[in-house]
Amino acid sequence: MIAQFDNIVMTSMLFWLDNKVMTKGIAYTNYQSVFYPLPNMIYGYYTYGAPFKQMVIDCSIPGANVISGVYVNGTFTQVGENNLSGINAADGQLYFSTPISNPTKVLSGNYAVKDFNMYLTSKSEESLLFETLYQINPKTYQNPTGLPIGAETYPVIYLKYQGGQNKPLAFGGMDSTISNVRAVILADTVFNLDAVTSIMRDTSRQLVPLIYQNEMPFNALNTVTGDCFNYLELTANKGADYDYLYVNQVNVTKTDTRLLNATNSLNRNVYSAFVDFELIQNRYPRQ
Repeated sequence: MIAQFDNIVMTSMLFWLDNKVMTKGIAYTNYQSVFYPLPNMIYGYYTYGAPFKQMVIDCSIPGANVISGVYVNGTFTQVGENNLSGINAADGQLYFSTPISNPTKVLSGNYAVKDFNMYLTSKSEESLLFETLYQINPKTYQNPTGLPIGAETYPVIYLKYQGGQNKPLAFGGMDSTISNVRAVILADTVFNLDAVTSIMRDTSRQLVPLIYQNEMPFNALNTVTGDCFNYLELTANKGADYDYLYVNQVNVTKTDTRLLNATNSLNRNVYSAFVDFELIQNRYPRQ
């Protein structure tokens, strides 16, 4: 099945909010580390992982050390060179078409790590808060190995589609489509929680550019195609009204003490909040 309107809404919100948080909050840290061998999950490729996830891939973030290659035996290597097939920034992984001997001695890189990972999810809030054990992204380089494949780290923001409706607006079949999106935030400090909810609250009455399926900057390996992914350049040529969502309302809900205690019973020092976005676009859904 091809992507429909709701799929495009969620993908666009992910890119837009990720850019907002990192740009306004300077929500990243620049690191340097070696890469460690991991189990090979993709046939024909050898996987090596960093101690952190997610890496910044958006070249429009000021000051972020966006990874474009790694050092192999002291030689800077970009994708397509020396058997480097791709950089999966979301999982902090490298893919090589041939194995690297002694990777912890010869394989290293410089990159920026997000202060808040960001994912789309269909999990319930109860599962995210009470049933998932998280591993914190360390503040300093201290992990003696790469993060395991599938490891869930925090601080993290999960975006979840909460449903919507079409309301008649004008003759000719135009409706006002209302989409409700919830951000479930898990932070490591109250300061960071308040900072990110403040950024999100202040997006009210802004426009979210829609990113269509043919504009996606990733390939089948979930690695960036081309030299650089630049969110501002990708969305700069949006000109028509139907290329945007209007953020009509943003509501922030802080978790109460009982919910906070229940969350901390599984994950210590996790502070949580919900941010609900009401998004509107006037469109012709039956055409």
